[in-house]
Amino acid sequence: MDEKVTELLDLTKNLLDQSVEIVDNSLPSVESVDAKKVRYSIFLRVQMNEVLKFGYGAYYSCHHGWGHGGIGAARSIYEILLDIKYINQDKEERFTRFLDHGNEYLYHKIKRIRELGQVVSQKEQDKYTDKYDQLKKKYKNKHEQDVKLGIAKKDATPKHRPYNWAGLDLTEKVKEVNLEQFHQLYKDLANLSHVSISAMLDAISESTDEQFEVNLNIQPSYTHCLAVLMIIFTCISGVLEEYMAYFKIERSGYPILENLWKNYKELLNR
Repeated sequence: MDEKVTELLDLTKNLLDQSVEIVDNSLPSVESVDAKKVRYSIFLRVQMNEVLKFGYGAYYSCHHGWGHGGIGAARSIYEILLDIKYINQDKEERFTRFLDHGNEYLYHKIKRIRELGQVVSQKEQDKYTDKYDQLKKKYKNKHEQDVKLGIAKKDATPKHRPYNWAGLDLTEKVKEVNLEQFHQLYKDLANLSHVSISAMLDAISESTDEQFEVNLNIQPSYTHCLAVLMIIFTCISGVLEEYMAYFKIERSGYPILENLWKNYKELLNR
């Protein structure tokens, strides 16, 4: 195993364990708080929880030499960081859109479940149908108001947001939050997680004009572990930073974080 991978595995495990401790220590006592604030705090806790589950999954895959097993998890962690940073630029409006998208998704999910022949209670059907009808009315009204104000129809609030709550593709969102420098690494991993020319070229060990030597052994391999670990270490650190800032958790209480980040940068510069 590459020495950098070994050291990065240790740093990543320490970061994950420290993050779990921070989350456990920051769970709130039961009290009456503003409903909108509760919604966002729950969102942030859920995202942090997802990041840690994906992070441990990627860590153990790489620890046992299955670099490919961590690719999907690394991509998911990156996308969570991207969404949090994007929402935080205009929290009230963008977070509302995010929740609206969630309600729409659940409506379509219930429809798909029914189409597959599974039983859905009438109460559940009515609940998500009502929410979906409210959303359609809400965005239709917004669209009409924009048009009345003189906004061109193509630039007005869409009447319907079918599955893209941000209204941007991934590349546009990356530019909005200034993660462009890191995005290429994500794209490289994304390419590997699909049937692609990269996967084919990875399998070719030697080639001439007349023949290829192809290695298709299904064995543990630390190939791609470095890229996976770089993404999860950096992105977990990014999500944790957002989490600690929102819940006003002092970094001075966790000096290990500064040491981990310092060691990480030194590792990459070697």
